[in-house]
Amino acid sequence: MKTTNVILAKTAGFCVGVKRALELVLKAINENQTKIYTYGPLIHNPQVLELLQERGITVLQPGGQVPDGLVVIRAHGIPPKEQGDLEAGGARIIDATCPRVAKVQAIIRRAAERGASTIIVGDADHPEVEGLMGHTQARGFVVARAQEVAALPELAEVIVVAQTTQSKAHFADLVERIKARFPQTQVHNTICDATASRQGEVMELARQVEALVVVGGRNSGNTQRLVEISRASGVPTYHVETEQELDLEEMSRYRTVGVTAGASTPHWLISNVVGTLKHARALRPGSWTHYLYRAWRFFLKSNIYVAIGAGSLSYTSSLLQDVEPRFSYFFVAFFYVYAMHLLNHFTDKASKLNDPVQSMFYGRHRRFLLVTGALSALLALALGLYLGWEAFAFVLFMSTLGLVYNLKIIPEGIAAVTHIYTLKEIPGSKTVFTAVAWGVLAALIPVVCDQTPEITYSTAIAFFFVAGMIFIRSGLFEVLAMEGDRVVGKETLAIALGKPRTLNLLAAASLIFGAILVLAAWLDIIPTLGYALGLCGLYALGYLTIYRRGLMDSGLLLESLVEGNMVVAGILAFLWDPFHTIF
Repeated sequence: MKTTNVILAKTAGFCVGVKRALELVLKAINENQTKIYTYGPLIHNPQVLELLQERGITVLQPGGQVPDGLVVIRAHGIPPKEQGDLEAGGARIIDATCPRVAKVQAIIRRAAERGASTIIVGDADHPEVEGLMGHTQARGFVVARAQEVAALPELAEVIVVAQTTQSKAHFADLVERIKARFPQTQVHNTICDATASRQGEVMELARQVEALVVVGGRNSGNTQRLVEISRASGVPTYHVETEQELDLEEMSRYRTVGVTAGASTPHWLISNVVGTLKHARALRPGSWTHYLYRAWRFFLKSNIYVAIGAGSLSYTSSLLQDVEPRFSYFFVAFFYVYAMHLLNHFTDKASKLNDPVQSMFYGRHRRFLLVTGALSALLALALGLYLGWEAFAFVLFMSTLGLVYNLKIIPEGIAAVTHIYTLKEIPGSKTVFTAVAWGVLAALIPVVCDQTPEITYSTAIAFFFVAGMIFIRSGLFEVLAMEGDRVVGKETLAIALGKPRTLNLLAAASLIFGAILVLAAWLDIIPTLGYALGLCGLYALGYLTIYRRGLMDSGLLLESLVEGNMVVAGILAFLWDPFHTIF
């Protein structure tokens, strides 16, 4: 399959100021039980703003009535008079002004105190510039074009600063014109280092690629600047907010494409664009690979593939316990996992950020998925009842746990101390609960429903086999979803430990996982199948290493690789003893 060579700019994505502002808002959400407002849009990215709105964040328009609650000053900063009005009105304030912008404000204040005038090179209607003008003591001027420099009045003492997201070349050109009019001008190049680096990378990328894609909000000044610089270089330039805006037919014409992004663009959007571009040539509309890709995407995104994986683990764990596999065991796991994955997605607010492709897929096939999900839940319960009250109790309990996972069931006394009100707010709970649920469905049901049920050490190993494999799988998916999960307030293992430590933990777990299976087989606790299943630990370590080294980022291919470990386990089990079949 032919792929497009995609070169991603090193500085693409959140800058320090935007990241800090977002972290302060998320911290405020988690620590306060009051209404939270942002003074104007926090950052210039519609996808992030939509998620913040769903978390109860209200955008307070400048000049509006001062609310009773917590007000977060956005990264662009605001005029001191407006901040004073907020304080006088009794609002509690969190200042998320970017440190770089705060530095420019301080330069202007010092100049104003000695009577100097300030010329700001920037866009007059940009929030940052409006905030900077508030520090000039009415001795400020904004210029964006040469004509505006010529129209300036005669000034005595002058300083020049730049909007932090300005183009370096544009700033240098206007500074030259300003100094021609006011020779004693004191120049402060306040363009943010990150902005300058991004702009330099764009010019460098333009010399290496056939086309360049800029990812970011259309109302983002720094993103627009990157687009302008790219187009000025002569390279075909495409500005998109999400990968859905890419014209695959057109992008398939290019062998090498560069990608950069504005300072307010989250990592998950960049990753989705990069992943789509890599396969633009192979997946262009009308090609046979395009139709094959769409078929596989349906198979994977509909959760049929992961449900087959669950059935495969049930089959494998039966053999590990010397229990005769039955089709009913396979399908209990299949239907339960299929139904629970659909339920979790439809109730997961972060999914539209972490996997917008899957969210759109669910939107297009909503009725089909809801109907088949409901039927699967009923079939899982019916099969559990058919197998016996023990299996039915297991399925009912795990299903109920899945339903109450998002509800406030923690006693108020404990919640008041821990600030944890639901099971999902317990750090790492999703990873652990998911692993346990799969272990119960795939490892315990076969043994308790056997003709001569007997819980042995092999049952513990089988449970460990299923739960361990799912723990590693879910842990990696949580790493991929960290940014979106943080925005919606999910307390995952990856967020609690951080990305590097989580990946180290998962890598260690993969080695331990494989070693325990091999050791258990050597001690005759489980059949010799354990030797073969030890390869699943190496398989997990393999996809973790591939991801860690950047050889494969989030996307359909990585997801297929991760989910494939369960199917590989089932194949190894069948090859070990093809006469033990579930049919």
